[in-house]
Amino acid sequence: MSSKERQRAVAKLCPEFNDGGYSHKGDVSCDVCIHWDGKKCSINYFDNVLTSMDQT
Repeated sequence: MSSKERQRAVAKLCPEFNDGGYSHKGDVSCDVCIHWDGKKCSINYFDNVLTSMDQT
């Protein structure tokens, strides 16, 4: 899975995803989340959500 695909999958499942009210018509990704600093999640949810996806 590519980095962009992972960001989309994690954003859909992340309980802290917040796009600041911007409508993406269902196409969400970590790179539009207010907690994404351009390289990583500033509240450290990305790895936790990604790990939980691997266990399902």
